[in-house]
Amino acid sequence: MASNIQSTGTDLDTLFAAHVTNNAAFATGYQVVGVDIQTRYDPLAAPTQINVGSRIPAVNISTSAAGWPANIDLASIFCGNAGQYSLTTPANGTKSTTGWTSPKTWTHTLTVTFSSAVALTNYFFYGGRIQLSPSQTAGTTADNTLATMFNGVGTLVIYDQGHYRTGASGTITNAGTGGANVGTTPIALYNTTDGSPYSASTYSVSMVANAAAGSATVLTITTTLAIVTAGTIADTYTGTYTSTVQQRNYPTQSVPTFSSSLA
Repeated sequence: MASNIQSTGTDLDTLFAAHVTNNAAFATGYQVVGVDIQTRYDPLAAPTQINVGSRIPAVNISTSAAGWPANIDLASIFCGNAGQYSLTTPANGTKSTTGWTSPKTWTHTLTVTFSSAVALTNYFFYGGRIQLSPSQTAGTTADNTLATMFNGVGTLVIYDQGHYRTGASGTITNAGTGGANVGTTPIALYNTTDGSPYSASTYSVSMVANAAAGSATVLTITTTLAIVTAGTIADTYTGTYTSTVQQRNYPTQSVPTFSSSLA
């Protein structure tokens, strides 16, 4: 829907680059101009993949344009401009290991700690994300099969009230669970298999919080790579398995503390 909305005297990017309070005097006086807002911000109803799960901070700018319900905050209609966010790789989040034989199970336990429950809520409310990307370097046939499975995963992206994968394989479960609304019972997020003709190896991800939604300060995300033997002879892996973690935060929101172990 073309909306052509711009603030009188104030660029929308300026409004959406910082939290605007209810009584902000300049959040009024919108008029139709020649620049379509959707060239910069995706509608929540049909977002492009890069912006799924990001949300423009609440700006309390009510709509009155034809085709939209009256008095709806623009922040509830559009996803954010991805260029406003910082994407970083935490120093203590990523783990890797090289060389093993089947059967073998690798468990990457990632602990994400926020300074307070409000900090956790705001991190995700402002479009924060935690992103997981598994990979395997080339080597033996077993390594290459694992690498193909991970290519199908792509990146698993956890946002405020949901998660998705960028790859084309595997199964998303509990799609409506994200960092801001997960509870104290571990929730399965994703699983996939390498598709080998014998006993397939699997990769799965789950998440749990240390308290109920709204009160939690710590998220624990667990990825499990369960390697089985394809046949009767143990398979040899010479490549490197890496579980990469990235986080995306809005500039006004602090980065949580990451720690992890792979065993």
